[in-house]
Amino acid sequence: MTVKRITIYRRLSQAAFFGVTAAWLTIGSLRCPFGVPFVSCQSCPSTDCPGRSLQLPFIGLAALSGALFGRAFCGWACPVGFIMDVAGKLPKLRATISARFTAIDRWLKPLKWPALAAAIYLVFALNFTEARAFPYVVRTSSAFNIGAVRLAQALGDPAQTVRLGVVIGALAAGLIVSRAWCRYLCPLGAVLGLLNKCSLFAIRRDREDLPRCETLPRDCIMHTRPGTTDCVMCGECVEGCPRGILRLRARYAADPPTDDGNEAPRAARRGAS
Repeated sequence: MTVKRITIYRRLSQAAFFGVTAAWLTIGSLRCPFGVPFVSCQSCPSTDCPGRSLQLPFIGLAALSGALFGRAFCGWACPVGFIMDVAGKLPKLRATISARFTAIDRWLKPLKWPALAAAIYLVFALNFTEARAFPYVVRTSSAFNIGAVRLAQALGDPAQTVRLGVVIGALAAGLIVSRAWCRYLCPLGAVLGLLNKCSLFAIRRDREDLPRCETLPRDCIMHTRPGTTDCVMCGECVEGCPRGILRLRARYAADPPTDDGNEAPRAARRGAS
């Protein structure tokens, strides 16, 4: 199978960001002293976690990329998305089992909204409290110290056990369903997905008056179509479109002319996904 050029570029981008954030992701997921990781980094007492220096730049990057390209952060920079993409390529069993999820996929995707609400509640309940948010801090010389993870689990904070279960569950689900965490439960993805509706640039069809292509959402890593809140702007549909009519274009640019020289019908554009 020929690998798309845009896939190569995206993998390089994902790998670069993963290299920068691997230590932060590991500590935050497995032994962050706060109930909800990746939120309270500016007040974190851990000296071996790079989150304090990385949090604000990544918030800025996610916000800027969201304003320009919608949920592109999830497709090009998110380290969890990179892990999900790698996990989704590992077992041959994934293709056969994933097909069974097609019928219920649209019923599972709304779960990300309760997940976002739960995350917001837990941030205020666990992180933003008058009481000391962290009863202990595990420090090591390496972010990837297995003994530190075991110690964090042994100290009895239930948040540690829950997070470990979420990590294992997300990885297991990613082996079966492409980007399962990103599709159904990621709170950040839910927020960034809203920007897909108002970002400066979007993936649009050159010919909005043509019928929809049936290869989507079947071949999409998020099982969706361009312009939806689930699209991660990976761009693979642009390069892989058999009719070559998908383009990354300014959202509010004028519609291109049809074959007869007239502007594509506005009603057709509004009805397209």
